[in-house]
Amino acid sequence: RLLSYAERAQPSAAPATARSRCLRTPPLDAVEKGDDRQTALGLGLLSLSAVAAMIHVAMHACLALVLPSTSGPTALAPRLATARVSGPVMSVESKKYFPTRESVMDASLFDIAKNPSMFKEATREFRRDVYTYADWLWHREAGHVADAFTSVFTSGVSKWLWSEIFFVMVSAFIVLGYNDGLPALADAIRTSSPDLASVLDARPLFKLGLLPLTLSSPALFLLLVFRTNASYDRWWEARKVWGAIINTTRDHARMCLILMDNDKLREQAVAQTASYSRILKFHLREPSKEAEDLLYTEIAPILTPEELDTVMKAKHKPMALSGLMSKTIHKDAENLSTFERLKLDQSLTLMMDYLGMCERIVKTPIPLVYTRHTARFLSWWLVFLPFCLYDALPNHLLVIPVAGMISFFLLGIEDLGNQIEEPFSILPLEVMGDGISGSIFEALEMKTGKPKEVRGVEVIPYNKVSSQPSSFVR
Repeated sequence: RLLSYAERAQPSAAPATARSRCLRTPPLDAVEKGDDRQTALGLGLLSLSAVAAMIHVAMHACLALVLPSTSGPTALAPRLATARVSGPVMSVESKKYFPTRESVMDASLFDIAKNPSMFKEATREFRRDVYTYADWLWHREAGHVADAFTSVFTSGVSKWLWSEIFFVMVSAFIVLGYNDGLPALADAIRTSSPDLASVLDARPLFKLGLLPLTLSSPALFLLLVFRTNASYDRWWEARKVWGAIINTTRDHARMCLILMDNDKLREQAVAQTASYSRILKFHLREPSKEAEDLLYTEIAPILTPEELDTVMKAKHKPMALSGLMSKTIHKDAENLSTFERLKLDQSLTLMMDYLGMCERIVKTPIPLVYTRHTARFLSWWLVFLPFCLYDALPNHLLVIPVAGMISFFLLGIEDLGNQIEEPFSILPLEVMGDGISGSIFEALEMKTGKPKEVRGVEVIPYNKVSSQPSSFVR
């Protein structure tokens, strides 16, 4: 462009013909105005390309931290290709990095940034809240809103969403640097490079009005609310189903203790009933060698060796246990009448119904097209957020923290639904199983006079069981 200016400024060596005068370029000031507009447009397009490239690099940097490392010139492509493919059991792998409650609470930012998904899975074990009356007093005490205000920077949500929040803040920093940083650069080089300074002054600004956010916000917030409500309905349905399991198993054990006239059969029926919740818990959670070993330690003290072998070898363990319970009712208990057998069999039918309800929840997510579209909508909405906030705030420097805070809360709402959509790994199924076993074995002891310790069961009053929710920052 500078060369073209020089050529037009020099007098032509040959006299201009009529045709050449007709084809001669317009006056220099008009050309400069047109060039300035073209320069501004070109610079704007180049700047948009630069922003897209920086965002692309930032996303790859975040993925490099999150995904497992590989080697070779095509290391990133395999990681991207397998990012959504199921790998090792995440909860088991997370135990290697965050094995205890204290390790989760005291985890460093570097450890969390290196393994955010594993940290996220490790916290689920400590979110299985069980309240006592003292916990309810803590839950509704005065000042809980002020306490929540200060926990924004220490909550687990902000720790495992750091990459998404950081991405939005980087976008805000790019907008701020382009809009406010380039004028400062132009002033610094105006004496030495006036032409470049004028080009920088003529650049278009990266800014939008609030209208795009105003028009799109109702649709986005409706999607987020529906997503959260649908996930909560799944969580609450799972809790109601397990409440019905507690009631049905206790009622089944009560009828067995009353209707059966043989202490051995009573112990057998109660042991099978107590094992149902343990086996169902294993069936609904992530399968692993550690989970199978835990199941074995829970049911080995109460089942006979033959029953234990049958259950542990079965692929569908709840159905195998159901067959053993049916055998106890219809074949082993010879003193029962037909009506009594049908009554006890109704309890087994209810247990099978609850098993099917739990399987329906754990095997069927909210339609993925809904979940993915909500995530896409939110991601693009947050990317354009800094552009819309630039002129809306009294100080442009506020764009970065305001965009970061808004992204934290909106991403947290979206992740809240994601967390409770699969409810069985955050419901306190262990405590529910302990409550079932403790209550029915205590009833067995009262009926037979045999101590409950022989079964490896310790009865703890239900109102004394607490997960200590006040000691874990949500």
